[in-house]
Order: sequence, then C-alpha cells, then structure tokens
Amino acid sequence: MMKSEFIIVCILLLTSGLGFSQEHQEASHKDTTNQRHKKHRVAFILAHSYISLENNEILSIPTFGLDYEYWLSKRWGIGIFSDVELITKEVSPTVDGMITEREYPIVVTLDVLWNPIEHWELVLGPGFISEKGEIRSLVRVGLEYDLKLSHHWDVAPNIFYDRKFDGNYAVSIGIGIAKSF
Repeated sequence: MMKSEFIIVCILLLTSGLGFSQEHQEASHKDTTNQRHKKHRVAFILAHSYISLENNEILSIPTFGLDYEYWLSKRWGIGIFSDVELITKEVSPTVDGMITEREYPIVVTLDVLWNPIEHWELVLGPGFISEKGEIRSLVRVGLEYDLKLSHHWDVAPNIFYDRKFDGNYAVSIGIGIAKSF
C-alpha cells in the first residue's frame, strides 16, 4: 500500500506544475524568451545521507555527488544525478540475524527538473543503486535552492528523498557548487 501511495504522490508532484508552467510576459526584453541563457549545468555535491536499514535503524554517512543538468526551457530540464555513499563496513545485525554489508554504494537517477519559482528546483525521477554487483530500483524526489554567484556559478543547498522498491529509503541533505555553461 505504501508503494502505491508514494507513486501517486510522485505523479501528482510532476503533473501539478503543468497548469502553472506558462510564463507571463515581462516588460523586460531579456524575459521575453522561454530559453535559459546557459542550458548546461554541472554540480559537485557534498551531502550527508541518512539511510534506513532492514532492522529499522538509521545509518548516517557522508556522500559525494556529481550532477549534470540540461535545461530544455526556463522552467523544465532533465538531469543525471549520481552519488557515492562513503561507507565500507559491516552494519549491525538485522532482525533475522544477518549482517548488512555496505561497500561504496552508487546511486544514479534520471530526473525531470522543474523550476516553478526563480531559484527553486524540484527534482523527480527513477534510478538505481548499485552495490557489490547488486542493482536495486528507486525513485528520487528532491528540492534545491540555487543561490546565484558571479560568472554563472551558483551554490545550491538541497534535500533528496530516495525511496527504494525494497521498502528502505534514504534522505540526503547537502550543498552543491555548480557551473552553468
């Protein structure tokens, strides 16, 4: 039941902006176009992830990320987000007595990006986590706030929620340094 509710919420988040995606024409000449000046954006992310385990414990670990975004218009884009969770150890026994082993899991997602309000970016998309040759599916929902700096650089605090189809989840809170080109 939880999976279907989560999928419904994700679909609603993605489609809720369709009615609001039209932009009002501004008096300024630079705002009359529906395109961004720089379509590509690459970001390096430093985050802290809180991962649920099978025994209802939460594991807190550092995470590095590298993101690539391509903006189709001012409001819509697509992106490939990749994270490496910096852990290689055995975690406490699960309820059934087995040991959960973690070894540098890699998370990759293909996301739809929506910029409903200037500086705010909503992220939604499917992905997978690869660890020790095992691949599991997940869905990512996230939010970023882009603080513009000079020369097309920005700083972006962010939060992401990854829901794995095996019932576990991860929440990542981080900050990114990005360059648009």
